[in-house]
Amino acid sequence: MCNCNDPTTVLDNGPQAIPMAFMPAIPIAGPIVPSLITGLTPDPEGVPPIPLPNPLPPQTWPPKPFPPIELEHPIFTFPPQPFPHLQFCTLKVPDGCWMLTVSPTNGPELVGTLRIDRAAPSGGTDNLIFSGDLYRAAQPVVSPNPVGPIGSIHSGALTAALSTRLQWFRSRRIPIYPRGRYHSYLKGINLSVPRFTFGSACQVTIDTEQFDYTQPPTGQFQGSFPASASRTLRFVLEAQPDPSPWNNSPYYTGRMFDGAIDKGSVTLVWVSAFMRRAVLEIDTLIGAVAPQPVPNAAGTGNDFFDTLYAQAGWQLTVVQDQVDVAVPAGVNANACWTSGALHALMQTVRKSSTNLDTEWRTHLVVVPATMGCSRGIMYDQIDVPREGSASFSNDGYPTSNSLNFGAAANQQQRNIPRAYLRSACHEVTHAFNQIHQENETVADNSIMTTTPSVADVLGGPTTGAAGIFPDQINIGFNATVRNHLAHMPDPVVRPGGWPFGAWFGSTSPQASDYEMFDASEVSVAVSVNPPNPALGEPVVVSWTLTNNTQMDVMIPNDVSLEGTFATLEVTDSRGRTRPVRSFSIVCDDVTLRALAPGASLTSTYRVFWSTAGFAFERAGRYHVAVSVAWSANGVPVCARGGADVDVDYPLTEADNNAAALAMHPEVGMWVALDGQADHLTEAVSRVTKLIDASGKKGAGDGGGTAGSISRSRTARAFAAIAGTGTGDTVGKGVGPSKKATARPPAKKPARPVSKATAKPTPRSTGGRAKN
Repeated sequence: MCNCNDPTTVLDNGPQAIPMAFMPAIPIAGPIVPSLITGLTPDPEGVPPIPLPNPLPPQTWPPKPFPPIELEHPIFTFPPQPFPHLQFCTLKVPDGCWMLTVSPTNGPELVGTLRIDRAAPSGGTDNLIFSGDLYRAAQPVVSPNPVGPIGSIHSGALTAALSTRLQWFRSRRIPIYPRGRYHSYLKGINLSVPRFTFGSACQVTIDTEQFDYTQPPTGQFQGSFPASASRTLRFVLEAQPDPSPWNNSPYYTGRMFDGAIDKGSVTLVWVSAFMRRAVLEIDTLIGAVAPQPVPNAAGTGNDFFDTLYAQAGWQLTVVQDQVDVAVPAGVNANACWTSGALHALMQTVRKSSTNLDTEWRTHLVVVPATMGCSRGIMYDQIDVPREGSASFSNDGYPTSNSLNFGAAANQQQRNIPRAYLRSACHEVTHAFNQIHQENETVADNSIMTTTPSVADVLGGPTTGAAGIFPDQINIGFNATVRNHLAHMPDPVVRPGGWPFGAWFGSTSPQASDYEMFDASEVSVAVSVNPPNPALGEPVVVSWTLTNNTQMDVMIPNDVSLEGTFATLEVTDSRGRTRPVRSFSIVCDDVTLRALAPGASLTSTYRVFWSTAGFAFERAGRYHVAVSVAWSANGVPVCARGGADVDVDYPLTEADNNAAALAMHPEVGMWVALDGQADHLTEAVSRVTKLIDASGKKGAGDGGGTAGSISRSRTARAFAAIAGTGTGDTVGKGVGPSKKATARPPAKKPARPVSKATAKPTPRSTGGRAKN
């Protein structure tokens, strides 16, 4: 077992990346390694390097040999052999986004983007990372040549075809394509841009590994990529004049090769110095204060959302058009907000015509709240994954989170602008599917490290040095997160794509990727209530993580699903495993803390439905497993446990009728929001029928539908969730998840390991985690 007990941290005054043994379960481009065979990848504006031969594949445009040179005197006659001709090349391959069109000889037209990135801190010795994404075209791609007829197309595609044609005439921008047409990911492995050649045409050669994508099942969002590349493609391209009279961009056409086989034509045109684009919509409630720009560390300008994302090559447009949003009826804006209230507010105020297939758009709603709730949350899945986040301007930096908050200690966020902007940027970056660095690498002074950990990194474990936090907060990404944002596949990072954190390995961490704790070291005990639920009845799963060693162990202070360190999965009798994901990320006080010998952390989650569907979709035996995983000084470690659940077969009309009402996706959302989601009208209608029937004494005597439902345990459980009945399975007020609570050992007291957060019942978070 690794040394997981060292609580020290390293001062970090800027972005960094710490390599880990664990790798994401998706393809992602990395630094290009120079090769003596494939040539160099020069900066087009830099000093020309000496080009190396590039023999693969055969040239598409072979040069003609020069005739032999003959002089009048025979002694000076040269042999009749070709003489290589030195040709200087003026090829431009600037950084940014390129629009890619692939027309296979046999197969559907593909369109997409190619991202060329020489600014990455992790670019390696060759200072280059590039990647791309391909989508199936909606209709045959119209030739970019503006001369000539459009061609014969059916009337239904005329508008789309005209739009495609017009994009070559107007100023171009980064294209957005529908999620359902995603085809494949391109991982760059070589880019050759010669400065001069000997006897051959000036050609750009691009080599990529292509990973074909399998779309997710209907109603789910996570598709899959193969473990290894589907094929290796080479694009051999020559520069052409830009056909658009309004643009003068680098423009290439050429051929695509799979090995030595010509597979079709390729068009590549530069569209932007940015690699991706998105919109951040910020709406602010009356009484709240939104994050504001703050001076950057260099003193040359301001840091804000757009400048932060520009570091990762993103063109982020910030829209703040609603600054005095009315407080919803029945909501105390100055208290802690439920996920149901936040979700209802977001649906009311965000852009009504939002279409995640035509724009990458995420929503940040700013509300007052109060100290001790959370600095912010990110919504994972209500209608679609990662639809938005929230910031709480009147929460802040209690010393119970960290002793190193310095001048910000016990202050509200609205009064500490730099720390407030950092917290809000953290939540927005969660919405683009980035995880905590305590999970992935190590805590550092970057955006995706949690707030208490940043304070501890800056101030040191015990110094509490005033003026370090918040003045020296770095509003920036480390190299790991920057590379993820720039080069992860589109479905993983775009709003409405993969569920939060789904790219970070399997739901249950595997021993091959993690150092697994033995139960004698750190154990996870799991219990379920009830152990034999009726079909359609929510199940409360509880778990306790205990330090069984004789020394302090650095462990996350929050082991709830919302805190992102814990994961939960359900395996049926056929061996099929389904993850259960929380609906939001609430992780503002999550950090690594020393857990004393014998001490424990507990959490609870109501398991019913998530982005992967119903956890217990039919009767039979299931196994529920809970894993808690984190990074201990850069080494991935994990502890886990499990319990069995036996779902009863429906034996009566009551069981069947209740299950039919309960097992609907919107009812699942209602359960995840702790029954506080009156805006989910279909769910309210179904649950009302269950509750009304369950409250009718003796209604079952008539044998009707209402009477049969009244005898169902499922109906009584839903009545308990709604607070209209006592229930015999799930207690009134039991929320979907319970904040991790430190418990002392039985025989001797433990030193404090986390702030006291125990409550009579689990907090109504809808499955969320704080930053």
